[in-house]
Amino acid sequence: MKIQKDAFIRVIKNAIIIALISLITGCIAIGNVTLEVDNKIPYKKEIAINVDYKEPWIGEIERRLKKHGFRVLRTSSADKASTRYFLRVNAYAPLDFRNRCIFGGFNFDYFYADLIDLQSHEAIASIESRGYSEGCHPFSGTIFENTALMVKNSWD
Repeated sequence: MKIQKDAFIRVIKNAIIIALISLITGCIAIGNVTLEVDNKIPYKKEIAINVDYKEPWIGEIERRLKKHGFRVLRTSSADKASTRYFLRVNAYAPLDFRNRCIFGGFNFDYFYADLIDLQSHEAIASIESRGYSEGCHPFSGTIFENTALMVKNSWD
């Protein structure tokens, strides 16, 4: 009887460990580039980004773009952008205290970013994701950096 009980406890422990590993790795927001530039952009690194006062993650992306050498202009819409290229970010993450990460990250329900050529009105690069962003230890993903790299990799 004791052997059966020990075996049962071992099976339960293993199942819990597998479930926790799946939960942790399944929540990390990496970001999948779904569209890449065929011809690299030969112009100066200048981009407009949509800004909404309710979306604090725009600043995270902006800082990373600046780190990669971009001049970033904020605008309320593509129609008002003074640059040729526009990064449109459409994302949602709860901002209440209960759902925020301790170190300032976000748990995204969805995250989409499109790099748009405003002359041709064509999306030339895109990324999509969901889950935890940077700053959500130990679940931290790399969605902000991957978005900045998607933009950076679109230029010569």
